Amino acid sequence: MRTLAALVLVAALAAGAGAAVPPPSAQEVQVGQQAAREIESRYRVVPAGPAVERVRRVGQAVAAVADRPGVTYLFKVIELDVPNAVALPGGFVYVTTAMLAFVRSDHELAAVLAHEIAHVAHGHWMELSRRQNQTALLTLILAALTRDAAVAQGMRLASIGILAHYTRDLERDADLTAITYLQRTAYTPVAVLTLMERIARLEQYRPSVDPGAFADHPTSAERVAYIEAELRRRGIPIVRRLSANYLRLVVREADGAAELLVNETVIVRLPDAERVREAARRLDPLFNADLQPYEVGVREEGSGTWAVTARGRPVLVLTPQDGARAGTSARDLASQVQSRLREVIAADIRWRKLNG
Repeated sequence: MRTLAALVLVAALAAGAGAAVPPPSAQEVQVGQQAAREIESRYRVVPAGPAVERVRRVGQAVAAVADRPGVTYLFKVIELDVPNAVALPGGFVYVTTAMLAFVRSDHELAAVLAHEIAHVAHGHWMELSRRQNQTALLTLILAALTRDAAVAQGMRLASIGILAHYTRDLERDADLTAITYLQRTAYTPVAVLTLMERIARLEQYRPSVDPGAFADHPTSAERVAYIEAELRRRGIPIVRRLSANYLRLVVREADGAAELLVNETVIVRLPDAERVREAARRLDPLFNADLQPYEVGVREEGSGTWAVTARGRPVLVLTPQDGARAGTSARDLASQVQSRLREVIAADIRWRKLNG
């Protein structure tokens, strides 16, 4: 995705977005190969390892549901401190190391790759490759990847004007197609929204720049609006937690006991793993629904048992035996669990406000 403000968008230009596109021609693949060689001559390709495997795994899952036959997608990671990705003619896809650090989950990585794959699948390179000479095309590719409009300064203004004219509709097409692709995978389509929301938020802290010939490109705020509207139109629940990777719930079992963790913080440890798993199951939808710290409480249930509650409903009931194992009473143990939950939720909310 052309990330973090008004990026130079190359892979967004063609006529007939969404129409059936034939398999790549030999010329299209050749153009992509030459562009790939140019990129790899300038930037170090990350060798095989966890980062590359991650991009290939997620990318292949998305490519498998794309709607253009005959494209063989090749995924690579390059060292570049600009959060970005680009898909070249013929299916050559590059993700920068900064983008891998920027995305918060595989869901958001899938959103990035789905957007790029959509540009290839819908032929958004075809019109550009027809109208530009090969040198100009390579220049635009590098401008898109590096987010540096100055790279394209030597080009004719009329050529750049073609970019501006086509960008809005085609970028929208790639965004909405990314939603469709993710609906066909195990990744949540809400990731398209959470990724763009974070980009839009970061744009607020960047100095304003004159978009010049690219003024017709939709702003991130505009994209957030139409992506959210499309999710609602399709009846997709807008649950941001999974893709934005916050309030992570984990049940960890070891040494005959189970621990409930939220964001790596141990909330409670009990010998009965099923009770801990049940507490996680009860918290999960509440976290999805933006549970607030003040909504976590405690109450006496009778016979010395105390419940930790969320929005008035019990999440975990603690017995005197549970308290004794922890060296305290059931009431005090419940209060400790309440405090830990409140603290971790509050800390998570603060982090999200600061970081998006």
